[in-house]
Amino acid sequence: MNFKLRIWRQPNRKSPGKLADYEVLDISPNTSFLEMLDILNETLLGRGDEPIAFESDCREGICGTCSLTINGEAHGPDHPGAV
Repeated sequence: MNFKLRIWRQPNRKSPGKLADYEVLDISPNTSFLEMLDILNETLLGRGDEPIAFESDCREGICGTCSLTINGEAHGPDHPGAV
């Protein structure tokens, strides 16, 4: 599967930010959203760009650190569509 992601990028809390568009190609349907972000980060680092920053801990959908809102829908430990 191919995805077009629009991600908020901001160098730090005091700097202005902007939305940046990324394409992630040939992602397996069995890949989680966080794994897809890992793949994107590997690509960005390979190009010498800053990786996407996000919090995660257990990555099992238990602690809630990686809870996300995607297209206005909550995902995480309290929702069946954990990422």
